[in-house]
Amino acid sequence: MTERSPIDAFKDVLSGVARSIARDLEVEVAFTADTPHAVGKAIKVPTPARALPADQVALARGFADASALKLRYHDAKVHASFAPGEAVARAVFDAVEQARVEAIGSRSMAGVRANLNEALALRLKSDAIRRARSAPSGRSSQA
Repeated sequence: MTERSPIDAFKDVLSGVARSIARDLEVEVAFTADTPHAVGKAIKVPTPARALPADQVALARGFADASALKLRYHDAKVHASFAPGEAVARAVFDAVEQARVEAIGSRSMAGVRANLNEALALRLKSDAIRRARSAPSGRSSQA
C-alpha cells in the first residue's frame, strides 16, 4: 500500500473542513493552477507546492473557508432579486455579499477569521495597484 503524500492529506482535511463549515457533505475541494474559483459545491483552491509553504497553505485555507461560508450563508435567490443590473454596481453588490458571509463566519469561528485574514494579507501583498502605489518613484528630488 502506498503512503499518502502530505499534499493529499492537506486536500482531504481542507475538504472536510469546507464540508463542515458549509454544513454540506457534498462539498469538494480540489487544487488548481488556474484562478481559484467555486462553482456549485466544487471549490478550486490555489495549488500549494509539495513542501506546503505556510503562505500557500494559508491562501488555500482562506479561499476554501470563504467559499464554504458563501455556501452556508448566501441565498442566491434573495441576492439575485436585489442585485443591480449595471456591471460596476453588481460587482460592488457581490463583493459586499462576500464580505457579509465572511463576517458572519469570522465572528463565530476564530480559526476561520485567522485564515481569512491571512489570505487577505497575502492577496493585498500581490495586488498590482497597491504595489504601484508603494513603489519608490523614479524621480529625483534634485533638478
